[in-house]
Amino acid sequence: MCGIFAYAGTENAVPLLIEGLRSVEYRGYDSAGISVIDSSGEIQTVKRGDHKASLENLAVAAGESQLSGVVGIGHTRWATHGEVNQQNSHPHASSDGSVSIAHNGIIENFIELKDQLVDSGFEFKSETDSEVLAHLVGNRVAAGSSLREAVIGAAGQIKGNTAIVAVSKAEPDVVVGLRVGNAGGIVVGKSDHAAVMASDTIALLPYTSEVIYLEPGEVVEIEHGDVRLFDLQGSTITREPVVTAQNFEAAQKGNHPHFMSKEIAEEPDAVQGAMRGRADFSAGTLSLPEISLTSEKLKSIDRVVLTGMGTSLHAAMFGASVIESLARIPATAENSSELRYRNPVLGPNTLIVAVTQSGETADTLAAMEHARNAGSPQGVVLELEGSQATRIADFTLPVRAGQEIGVASTKTLIGSMTTLLELAVVLAETRGVIDAVQVKTIVESMAELPSLIAKTLELNGQVSELADRLSKFEDLLYLGRGAQLPIALEGALKMKELAYIHAEGYAAGEMKHGVNALLGDDMATVVAAPQNDLYEKMLSNISEVKARGGEVAAIATEGDEMIGRVADHVIYVPKCPELLQPFVTLVPMQILAYRTALALGRDPDKPRNLAKTVTVE
Repeated sequence: MCGIFAYAGTENAVPLLIEGLRSVEYRGYDSAGISVIDSSGEIQTVKRGDHKASLENLAVAAGESQLSGVVGIGHTRWATHGEVNQQNSHPHASSDGSVSIAHNGIIENFIELKDQLVDSGFEFKSETDSEVLAHLVGNRVAAGSSLREAVIGAAGQIKGNTAIVAVSKAEPDVVVGLRVGNAGGIVVGKSDHAAVMASDTIALLPYTSEVIYLEPGEVVEIEHGDVRLFDLQGSTITREPVVTAQNFEAAQKGNHPHFMSKEIAEEPDAVQGAMRGRADFSAGTLSLPEISLTSEKLKSIDRVVLTGMGTSLHAAMFGASVIESLARIPATAENSSELRYRNPVLGPNTLIVAVTQSGETADTLAAMEHARNAGSPQGVVLELEGSQATRIADFTLPVRAGQEIGVASTKTLIGSMTTLLELAVVLAETRGVIDAVQVKTIVESMAELPSLIAKTLELNGQVSELADRLSKFEDLLYLGRGAQLPIALEGALKMKELAYIHAEGYAAGEMKHGVNALLGDDMATVVAAPQNDLYEKMLSNISEVKARGGEVAAIATEGDEMIGRVADHVIYVPKCPELLQPFVTLVPMQILAYRTALALGRDPDKPRNLAKTVTVE
């Protein structure tokens, strides 16, 4: 998955598709391709899988082939299924060549669908999950369905969040786009002589400042200067376009009122970004090719120290938890501003992992310098590649969540957590603690993570009601245990940052050692209490709060009938493996802080006294 651009108009689409893909190039990619319907009505496709040279090489190849046509689709891909090569690049064709599709998302049941198609005589030319869609759509078109009907029907057969664009020989003037769930957006616009769609608004600005954003469960047809919008039942949707100012910031915000709401909505995409090129869901394998340390060096590591500040420290705490539990290496998370001042014992067998969104956080850079002087190997988990942290570290693990503009970090955190989970799995497998079968089980569960997060995003309305209630309090307590402790700490931090409410994150087992003195009807408590090994202990902690007159809001597992008997308010998140629970409990914590800030009239994108990148100690 990654970037999409489509054109239906009167000019040669080839250079316009190339330029459209360049405008979404910042999202990152490892291959690129275009499909164009030529003057004879045939679909012609050119693809390249040359990593960062793919787009330039594609432009050269398209020019040399003298490819032309007035309707086409283009895609830049980050590998999730199959290695980086020309065959696995998008777009993908149906077996009879009558349909070409580009796809963003992960098809969770693709192995089952692929087996069915192979048994029916279909031949696959790639290792991707996306090719399944090409055959499903092509089969329906061959049976007499319109392209729009075929795309809707095919989307109904798959599990997972999906964004699709498609062209068909049977309808040579039309491009169809569809969005189900949160697998990246689709935005549409038109000029007098052309209609265009893309994954990012910025790609449409050369054509128009009036755009329509597809919501989940909507499909669009573009044809020359015409745009037609439908729901999945085929009913026409009438929606006026919105005006996007001709500037990057406004274009990036899209139809969201704030960058923070947009960036929370992009979290399923951020998770997929962190898995691109690392998790191979077809093979059930996971690798981190960015790690430059040898396997022998990794096996010699006897301790891992993760370090960061603020939200990045909470990601580091999650990372320490999963590294220790999966790889069985002693692991701790430490505040960067304290690490170097306490003269820690570091050495060549201590792996330092710095977590920093910007790669320029002064305290974290200083901690990394200290570790380098101590001779420790180190890696950095970050969003902004090429920053100072990458020049200190031995290896860099980019999060690839995409540019984050809101000061309070959201999607970068969930991308960092995904990357740290991957690191834990790789360390565990390299050291022989888990085998290939166990890795496959973890990878298969991770494939469902974007869908789990997308489902959690649907809780927005319920969380808004709770936010209205919490906005009445001046003090809040957040409780968590085990892997949920960093989630509770992050929930409290977000509430402080955005709503300016005093909020304290605490280990629930520590309550009797001081925090109980604060409990009463003037302090509400938010607890992260999914069903896991510590669930019963968490119920006891909730009872402690209730016994002292406190009001409790719980984030709990869907189907949990017990917790509603002890908590005053319950937000239910999807049931999932315990390893993934922190991801689904994190999202309502973020939404809760955002909605509470709005209830109090705060600007969630620009919290007072805070900066996105802290470059001073």
